[in-house]
Amino acid sequence: MRRNLICGAQIDIVGNYIEWGRDKMIIYNSRKEYMFSVNRVDKLYIVYGYPTKYEAKFKEVALISNLKLDFIHRRFCHVNIPLIQSMSKNNSVKGIEHLSKSKVENCVNCKIAKSTRSSLKKNYTYRRTTRRCLDRVHCDLWGPAPVTSIGGNRYFLSIIDDYSRKVDVYIIKSKDQVFDCFKKYLVKVERELNSKIKCMRSDNGLEFCHKEFENFLTKLGIKMERTSLYTPEQNGIAEKFNRTAMDGVRAMLHDSGLQPKFWAEALLTFVHAKNRCEHKLTSPLTPIEIWSGFKPSVRHFRIFGSLAYVHIPKIKRNKLQPRAKLGILVGYSLRTKGYRVFLPNENKVIETIHVYVDESKNGVRSLFGKNKQYEYAKFNLNSVNEFEDLDDSNRTKLLDKLSPLDIEDWTRKEYTKTRSKQMYVYYCPPSSKTKLKSLNEVRKYCKENKMTFEPEKFNFKATTKYSDKNKNSENDSKSEGSNSDEIYETLGYECYNSELPKTFEDTQRSKDKEKWDFAMREELNMMKTRKVWELVDPPANKTIIGSKWVYNIKHDEENKPKKYKARLVALGFKQKAGIDYGETFSPVVNFSIVKLMFIVLVSLLGWNHVQLDVKSAYLYGKLNEKVYLKQPPGFIVKDAESKVYLLHKALYGLHQSGRSWNCELDHILKNLKFDKLLWSNCLYKNKDVILVIYVDDIIVFGKTLNGINKTVALIKSKLDLTELGPVKYLLGVNFEMNKDLFMHQKTYIEKLMIKFKELPKSNVNLPIKLGSKLPEKIEEKDIVENELMMKFPYRTLIGCLSFLADRTRPDISFSVNLMSQFSNGYTFEHWKIVVDIMNYVFKTKDYKINLSNVKNSNLTCYTDANWGCNLTNRRSTSGYLIKFGDVIFTWRSSKQKCIALSSMESEFVALCESAKESVWFSRVINELKIFSNKIIPKILCDNQAAIYFCKNNCENFKTKHIDIRYKFIRELIEDKLIELCFIESKKNLSDFLTKPLLTNKFRDVFKIVFNTTYTTVGPYVGDNRSCRKGNEISE
Repeated sequence: MRRNLICGAQIDIVGNYIEWGRDKMIIYNSRKEYMFSVNRVDKLYIVYGYPTKYEAKFKEVALISNLKLDFIHRRFCHVNIPLIQSMSKNNSVKGIEHLSKSKVENCVNCKIAKSTRSSLKKNYTYRRTTRRCLDRVHCDLWGPAPVTSIGGNRYFLSIIDDYSRKVDVYIIKSKDQVFDCFKKYLVKVERELNSKIKCMRSDNGLEFCHKEFENFLTKLGIKMERTSLYTPEQNGIAEKFNRTAMDGVRAMLHDSGLQPKFWAEALLTFVHAKNRCEHKLTSPLTPIEIWSGFKPSVRHFRIFGSLAYVHIPKIKRNKLQPRAKLGILVGYSLRTKGYRVFLPNENKVIETIHVYVDESKNGVRSLFGKNKQYEYAKFNLNSVNEFEDLDDSNRTKLLDKLSPLDIEDWTRKEYTKTRSKQMYVYYCPPSSKTKLKSLNEVRKYCKENKMTFEPEKFNFKATTKYSDKNKNSENDSKSEGSNSDEIYETLGYECYNSELPKTFEDTQRSKDKEKWDFAMREELNMMKTRKVWELVDPPANKTIIGSKWVYNIKHDEENKPKKYKARLVALGFKQKAGIDYGETFSPVVNFSIVKLMFIVLVSLLGWNHVQLDVKSAYLYGKLNEKVYLKQPPGFIVKDAESKVYLLHKALYGLHQSGRSWNCELDHILKNLKFDKLLWSNCLYKNKDVILVIYVDDIIVFGKTLNGINKTVALIKSKLDLTELGPVKYLLGVNFEMNKDLFMHQKTYIEKLMIKFKELPKSNVNLPIKLGSKLPEKIEEKDIVENELMMKFPYRTLIGCLSFLADRTRPDISFSVNLMSQFSNGYTFEHWKIVVDIMNYVFKTKDYKINLSNVKNSNLTCYTDANWGCNLTNRRSTSGYLIKFGDVIFTWRSSKQKCIALSSMESEFVALCESAKESVWFSRVINELKIFSNKIIPKILCDNQAAIYFCKNNCENFKTKHIDIRYKFIRELIEDKLIELCFIESKKNLSDFLTKPLLTNKFRDVFKIVFNTTYTTVGPYVGDNRSCRKGNEISE
């Protein structure tokens, strides 16, 4: 208050109301809300209040007397209203001496949070058996909480003094912290009261019943009291407090609208208020008064979750910045005098006394627009939260303010497609044409636009059934949509609408809980059948590694969900080299061999083929080392919680698992009379059957179906297999068999079109233009990414394109190899070119390689080099292309590792690389012995000087410096392992692997590679945005 004297007329002038009577004056504001009351002393009314610096704070620091009872009920963290009335009547605390006697309406939050069954006990008498503080303390552990608190905690330990009923609560992360917390409590209370704890009562939890805890209590002479088995009511004081506390926490969270992660803050606030409330056995005294001997004050109580204005010190602001920042009240300071306030903009909780709390305003509603309705009564607290995993040290990081999400402004539409006859749903944000068709897309949109993500407000289940009337919506969606939208409708909705669970707890909250449970039980039954482990006592001085569940949904070649899979994976990163594992190398087949086998065996010789999948293949591998594993999450054996598994077989995640499985498979196949090829570790032959192995995928090629069936039966007698029929989809590549056999990656490209559907679109007809000037490579530390580049990372795009270029797309091989050289030093101009290449792939996704266009067994290799094409370091580019018959099955474009001093030298280096590859393929084919004649590769080069140098051992001042390792090609020619011939540059098919070509030259190459006519069809368009020309993205 600013003045010593207050004029009554002035109070009336400003619009306030005054009531006189019985030596008392009561002041109300303009809304007839109580402000304060004063008593008459002689001829003056004396105000017994507290002076404050700001007049606006006067109402907050005034006495609570004559306030409404429901207002005080909320300040006291929703404790029982009769208890508050009793405290006011008995004058148990300072600050609530005069309460309104008006009727109190039932508190909705309490009814929701504290609902119970009807009691069956009648006339129960409560009594206190102790005579002084610390005669007995009651302990209990609550948890784990369904969500982690903002400090990363999941449990709390409650310790209650029997005589005073004062409660101390410790928020902890794990059960093993209970003992340390009790020791802290023991030191604190014995110093406060100068007395000793005589007895401790708890349940039979292992956190209380272990030797270290028992020896500690015995040494101090503290009596241990435990409950009988399955009789928790004997520890009823602690159990009842836990229930009462969580009832209060639920009510406070529901009232405030705060997220579930604030349960620990609400609990500490509730305990602070509970210790200042009467108890049935301590009335009219409060626990704090019995404990300390002083009557507590509650004048500092404020409503949990109220809007708070935190003062900013002068040091942290300039003269033009505001003096306060907004926050939400979440409790009272633990170590200082003040309040705890959560700052959403900074995502941290601070303690300060310089704060103004506006109890008339809810913090969540004021800052975010609406209260979030969580099911606190059931503790279904599984909402998505970006900051859930942050601990105290990380909460100091500043984050952008999230704006509220108002679902009423969003447009929800249901549509259908005649082909599928299913209803689909999408949401459109306000003032945007973006269509969001899954929670994944909504989450990304909210994150990009800095909005709060509230999944409970979105419903992607159609509310109407398909009918002919829905055809209009289908047409509307087609006209509004685009190519990528259509792809998403047909195959993306089922695959990407639901998220894969990351932990066991996520599966228990998933709508597909039964499917995931079945998948996990199936995995454990598989391990039991194969005798993967045995349960043993944990050994001393041995590394015991953990495990986790990895979940996935398998899809068929059309991207439809086929099977829910749960894999138990060991945390192998905790293994120690030389102790827990030795050698780890495990071979896999080169995919070029897979393509060659299809060309030679299926297209040329007409063999049959079938694909097999080994179930849980790694579980067959035998371990030579002793590896101990913790019991898997969610499946801990009862009465054997402390035991661990000793592994006899390999488990996914171990360093040596791949090698163990490969050795076991090699042993099995050799016992079945299969011979492994000398020139390929993953090819096996047995009479008229050839096996190709890629980890747990086995492709069986046979002359006859009868031979294949016998082979499958033999392997089935040793391994648990799944027969998938003829190969249709293998390692990201589609094999399509109509009249001819085609190979393509349309399925994979369509996945990329969904993943990168917001990528800028461009009208490009070539992967890279002739004459394109690339900026120089920069240092990695100087890379600057704008928002668009961060959304679609350079290396991610290069990785996807490299996979395509290696398997089925030789037309982009040169451009991808060129741009990959800038992966650790790119600019925006480089990124634009990579985007153009991706758009070119989207445009040509339907192109296929015809594997049936083979009429002979000639192995031909085309090789070429572009001398000194790199203007920065003057390195040359090599390229080769190998055909079997007329079908191209392998190719490569690469930067040479040395600097060539002439075009002859660069061509010679390229010849050596192509010769190594060609000889290897010929040796593999010859070892299979499927042709009567020996296959000798024919290498075609358009540089006569290089050919002459290969065939003649000439040395002069121009050739002496050439590395000896390249001269092995002469030995290959002398041994007649290769045939080296000249070809005109115009006819050299590998020319496009070393340099960009003009459109007409690229068209000629395109006809040979894909056996189809190259057309400059319209640009790929993923949405309604206009397309740009190639390399015209604005920064």
